[in-house]
Amino acid sequence: MRLILNAILFVVEYCLKVAAPLAAFISMAAGGGFVNKVIEGFRSLPDAVHEIIWWFGNIGEIGTIIDDYNALTAANFNQKYGAGAINSVMEYLNEGVAYLQRVLENMSNQPVSTVIAALLIFLIFYLSARLVRFIRQRGQGSVVTKFERRMGDKVFRERHRKAHETNN
Repeated sequence: MRLILNAILFVVEYCLKVAAPLAAFISMAAGGGFVNKVIEGFRSLPDAVHEIIWWFGNIGEIGTIIDDYNALTAANFNQKYGAGAINSVMEYLNEGVAYLQRVLENMSNQPVSTVIAALLIFLIFYLSARLVRFIRQRGQGSVVTKFERRMGDKVFRERHRKAHETNN
C-alpha cells in the first residue's frame, strides 16, 4: 500500500514541478492586473497542457508538412495535404508569436505585477511539489540525500577530527 501511495505522490510531485514554470509563463501573457494574471495562470493551465501534448503528438507530422512544403511543387503539395495544411501550421506558429508579443507588452506596461504574478504562481506550484516530496519521503529525504549526509558527516568530521588532533 505504501509503495502505491509513494508512486502516486511521485507522479503528483513531478506534475507540480512541471506545472510551475508553465503556469508562470501563462501568467506572464495574461491581460489585466495582478489578480487576473494569477487567476489566468491557474485557469489556463489545463488548456496549455493539452496544447503541449498535441504538439508532442504531432511534431513529426508538422515537420513533414514543412519539409514537403519546401520540397514539393504547389500542385503536388495541395494534392497531398489539401489547401489548408500550411495554414494550420502557420496558425500554431502565429500563436507563439502572439504569446511573445503579449509578454513583451506586459513587461513594458506592467513589469512589476507581471513578474510578481509569475513568481507567485511558480512558488505556489513548486512549494506544493516540495511539500508532496516531504510527505512522500516522510521528512527523511531521498536515498541520495541520506547518502550525501552520511558521506558529508564522514568526510568533514574526519577532517575536523584530524585538524583538531594536529592542533593539540
